[in-house]
Amino acid sequence: MEGRNKNIDLTQGAAGRQLFLFFLPILAGSILQQMYTTLDAVIIGQFAGKVGLAAIDSVYNLLKLPVNFFIGLSTGATIIISQYFGAKQEQELSNATHTAIAFAFIGGVLLSILGVLTAPWCLHMMKVPADIFPITLSYVRIYFAGLAVSMLYNIGAGILRAVGDSKTPFRILLISCSVNLILDLLFVGVLQWSVAGAAFATILSQALSAVLVIRALMDSTSASRLMLHRIRFYGGVLKSIFMIGLPIAFQSSLYPIANMMIQANINKTGTDYIAAWALCGKLDFLIWLIVDSLAAAVSTFVAQNYGAGKKDRIRIGVRSGVAMTVGMVILISIGLFFFSNLLGKLFIKPADYGILPIVEEIMHFLAPLYVLYVFGELLSGAIRGTGETFQPMLLTLIGTCGARILWILFIVPINRSIMVILASYPVSWLLTSIFFIIFYLHFSKKRFTPNIESVECNDLCK
Repeated sequence: MEGRNKNIDLTQGAAGRQLFLFFLPILAGSILQQMYTTLDAVIIGQFAGKVGLAAIDSVYNLLKLPVNFFIGLSTGATIIISQYFGAKQEQELSNATHTAIAFAFIGGVLLSILGVLTAPWCLHMMKVPADIFPITLSYVRIYFAGLAVSMLYNIGAGILRAVGDSKTPFRILLISCSVNLILDLLFVGVLQWSVAGAAFATILSQALSAVLVIRALMDSTSASRLMLHRIRFYGGVLKSIFMIGLPIAFQSSLYPIANMMIQANINKTGTDYIAAWALCGKLDFLIWLIVDSLAAAVSTFVAQNYGAGKKDRIRIGVRSGVAMTVGMVILISIGLFFFSNLLGKLFIKPADYGILPIVEEIMHFLAPLYVLYVFGELLSGAIRGTGETFQPMLLTLIGTCGARILWILFIVPINRSIMVILASYPVSWLLTSIFFIIFYLHFSKKRFTPNIESVECNDLCK
């Protein structure tokens, strides 16, 4: 395939090494992408105080709801593209690329309109406190207005990673994140636009990243090259995207719905607890980025090798991914356990240091338990790489979303303290991991065991 040497072919070479090299730019890009919200938090915390910080975090899960649904659908496209790439089916790969881009633009525009119109109702449902309601509403509406460019970047970056190019999305985010920092300082620090300025900075930076990723796809020399005149829906591909992507979209949407119930209960505890929980989210973000980035890398690894028929490599890659993730999560958890108070001071003004004891209490509880999150995410990503998305959705709905909702409905009313509310997270991580470990052991025996002919071929080709 022309241009293939520019990408990492995950069907060749040492499985663990190739997976790690592919993962690193994804992680670096995810860190830069997270810096959109982290830089917002730092600058808002310094210039707008804990009220501005609470305004953003009180609707964090609301903002994720439409984005997660659409990205879930887009994941169906990237899985298909990875399998076509591994199988060297160039025409199908091209059709899938153009369908995904068309889907991203149209879906993003529709989500923007819906989000802007329903924002006030959503904030009332989230029980956002009256003292931060007006500035929160402005932030949400501006953020929703820019969903189309965010969707274009995410699907474009997903296409590049699906064919083994994880470096280009990282370079694009490096540029856009630098622009975001400059605009944050201008809009929030100089012009004093508060959280609305942070939202404008984020959207303009994401618009730049969308333009750059589209340009990168147009300049590609591989079968994934984007040609503007070919952007449209290809029926067979679109059907496959929905069949694979809808379960992921449904699952991804229920995550923030369950978390919105948790956040709504946290919002009842007052601004200090909202701000403390928001600050915890800025401290432990690396945990989620590492796990999610490696899960994405494992999913692409499995998809390429599944498309190429190299089932013997899949088990090795999955084991390597799990081992890498567990090691990194444990190291970060140790740092969060001992240094949360010190790290928290980087995000807030001295006048707001009163929330740091709450932050430290939360981190002492959660830090030893973050490792429970690893197995459900990594094994789910591996299974999805084969195109099987319905059963992982069911396991996640029961183990994660169901457990959190039941906890909020039946356990929290007994004791509405912040720690009891937050206990819903590790309980759900544990249940989901147990479910996926059991399911993966059964699933891998059927799907990842090479037949006799494959084993003999591998032995002869060594």
